[in-house]
Order: sequence, then structure tokens, then C-alpha cells
Amino acid sequence: MFSQSLFAQIMRMTVLLALSLVIVHHSPALLRVLAEQAVNSGCHQTSGDMDHSHHHH
Repeated sequence: MFSQSLFAQIMRMTVLLALSLVIVHHSPALLRVLAEQAVNSGCHQTSGDMDHSHHHH
């Protein structure tokens, strides 16, 4: 029975992932908000005066 419940969990997660990708793909405003959030977090934080055209990892 454990394998069936694990399979069901994996299928639910896959469906939710696919659904969220479709929603983001068809919503440019949401995509822009998520992109801005990504730029404003993590290693992309800058002091504000950095030239972004030369920003490479």
C-alpha cells in the first residue's frame, strides 16, 4: 500500500507543478513579479550603483 500512496503523492505534486507552470506562463504580470522577487533576493542584491549590463556569475 505504501507504493500506491507514494505514487499518488508524486502524481499530485507533478500535477500541481504543471498547473503552476501553466499559470505563470500565461500570466505576464505574475511572471514579472516573480522575476523581480528573484532579482531582489540572494546573490543578486547590490548596493544600487552597480552596472547591471556587466553583472555575470
